[in-house]
Amino acid sequence: MNNIAILIKTGKTVFSVEELQKLFAIPTKKGLESFLYRAKKGDILQNPYQGFWALPNYDPMELACKIKPQSYISCETVLFKEGIFFQYYGNTISCASNDSRTYKINDKTYAFYKIKSDILNNPIGIRDHEHYRIATPERALCDYIYLHPTARIDNPSGINMTRLKQILPIYPQSTNRYIKKLLGKKELD
Repeated sequence: MNNIAILIKTGKTVFSVEELQKLFAIPTKKGLESFLYRAKKGDILQNPYQGFWALPNYDPMELACKIKPQSYISCETVLFKEGIFFQYYGNTISCASNDSRTYKINDKTYAFYKIKSDILNNPIGIRDHEHYRIATPERALCDYIYLHPTARIDNPSGINMTRLKQILPIYPQSTNRYIKKLLGKKELD
């Protein structure tokens, strides 16, 4: 089986150099570097970010969670995708992370927002997608309001109040109060 077929068989679209070393039976680092050079030159693989290689049709969300392994897709990206925001954020991937950074890779902006580690590491409201993690709309709303305490949303009807009630306790009281006020929901107590 050739190396590209091996990559496609994994179902992933983004790979770290370490993953590639494990996948391929290339005995030397020089051999791997030679393969990667030829793959890039032949437009078989891309090198979107240092230390990461990707198939030409790679998933930007997968790349985001590879760059920062503790991160998950959240905030504007999820809220737009779920119809809670109407403004299009298509060229930005927003993530909750352990530090704040922004990367410009190809035509996308990868925005990582720092949230407290006890919130970041709490799995409630985070779904495991095939090769990345993504917040539910309720978790994304909580993250967004935690980061932007006076923000507004366009369509609150996409928020599941039962799920939101389960997620709210991991956030500070100020975030809880503002979300209740924003949604006009006193029953979230």
